[in-house]
Amino acid sequence: MADENVEIVRRAHDALNAGDMGALTALCAPTFRLDMSDRVFNPAVYQGHEGIRAFYAEVMDVWESFTWEVTGVEDHGELIVAFLESTGKARGSGLELDRRSAMVWRVDEGRAMSLTFYRDPADALDAARAG
Repeated sequence: MADENVEIVRRAHDALNAGDMGALTALCAPTFRLDMSDRVFNPAVYQGHEGIRAFYAEVMDVWESFTWEVTGVEDHGELIVAFLESTGKARGSGLELDRRSAMVWRVDEGRAMSLTFYRDPADALDAARAG
């Protein structure tokens, strides 16, 4: 089951980077919780499939392009840590972003249940190890 959980997380990131919200929400439970409260700008928590769409729309309002490239994963059973290199180019200003971060995904019975963003990958690992 753990390999399947890793594959779900990888497919979710592929869908996110492609802007395919239909494919992304198909991988996520209707009660999906997207916790972006560790962001510097606009920290927030989003609920359900509408929350996923709202988050993505907010990102695309600010960024001309933005990607979340998975550079590695660490499997903790139902918790999967996705290590990321995020790159983006801001609308208007052209400001470019290149940062390392991580997301802890909770996957249960073939569906993504939640995602928590961490600016510091070490914090994501601590959270996953704590369960």
